[in-house]
Amino acid sequence: MEIRCVVAIVRSDILETLERRLGAIHIHGVTVSKVKGFGEHPNYFSNDWTTDHIKIEIFTLEAHVDALVREITAIAHAGAGGEGVVAVLPVERFFRISTSSEARP
Repeated sequence: MEIRCVVAIVRSDILETLERRLGAIHIHGVTVSKVKGFGEHPNYFSNDWTTDHIKIEIFTLEAHVDALVREITAIAHAGAGGEGVVAVLPVERFFRISTSSEARP
């Protein structure tokens, strides 16, 4: 059982649509954080180059990663710069605090 953590940093205006779509494909756990940063397309016309985005973290089985990444990129893609990034990270071990035991996401 290989577990991965899918991390996406995307525009905040897609959060509601993304939450609905993740529920429809049976993703039942997601962590959402408000973040600031800049990447390939900083705002050079402002004193503060950073922009507000959201960071989404989802633990899932390796078999579900490709479908999950496709959903996130399909929803986030608008054909402009600054749409965000998606990364897939390996997870060595995964525990549920309530049971103090190793578990599946």
